[in-house]
Amino acid sequence: MRHRRIIVRHYGGPDALQVIEEECPEPKHGEVRVRVLAAGVSLPDIMAREGIHPETPLVPFTPGWDLVGVVDRLGDGTCGLQPGDTVAALPIHGAYAEFVCLPQHELVSVPDGLDPAEAVSVLLNYITAYQIMHHSAKVAPGQSVLIHGASGGVGTALLQLGRLAELHMYGTCSARGAAAVSQLGGIPIDYRQENIVQEIFRLTEKVWMLSSIPSAPNIPGSPARRFVPAGRWWALARRRHYGGRGYLPAVQGVAIACMESRLTRCT
Repeated sequence: MRHRRIIVRHYGGPDALQVIEEECPEPKHGEVRVRVLAAGVSLPDIMAREGIHPETPLVPFTPGWDLVGVVDRLGDGTCGLQPGDTVAALPIHGAYAEFVCLPQHELVSVPDGLDPAEAVSVLLNYITAYQIMHHSAKVAPGQSVLIHGASGGVGTALLQLGRLAELHMYGTCSARGAAAVSQLGGIPIDYRQENIVQEIFRLTEKVWMLSSIPSAPNIPGSPARRFVPAGRWWALARRRHYGGRGYLPAVQGVAIACMESRLTRCT
């Protein structure tokens, strides 16, 4: 049996993507072959295609950070799954294919009745947000948080999880994203029109900063430079162009800092 998958033959733009047809992979010992129903398209996928993500494989490779599919064939040494079971996985790369073989321990069951395209949108964004909020920041009810990029994928996930955690939330966004931030329980701060530092100090005296966008202290002009002179960062490397000064190292990830009025003492 043959199947199709997408490969990146060289780092670059969308033109680097190519569809190939080949023999369907066979599961090895401990692996499960999954027929992919939906694969996510996220910023890390784009960064991998461009060759600037720290976990980018060597070319040629198949992108695709996350997927939802159905079990198609079981390899030797597997148990607990049956053909037809719906599963999800975060393989980091390889999901842009009709079939993919993955170790069984990397698969999780998906409840019946969920739309695969909707289910896959939860994986990377909400796992990232959950780990930022509960494993790294270890937030508690009543705390205040500032979410950078609050109208984006991880940002909206942070807002929804923050509402469940009973947090007071402030979110940086553009004017276009303000309504979404408000609807999800956050107080929007327009980063294009307002001074974020002054506005957050006006609204509250102490806040945890959660970020999933390039806003690290080493980025020129970043508000995080004011908030976090030496904070703790969980980050993915990225490179962006800044004002004609060439390509500078930037950071995408999560910053967690404790800010007290007029003081920037990090914890």
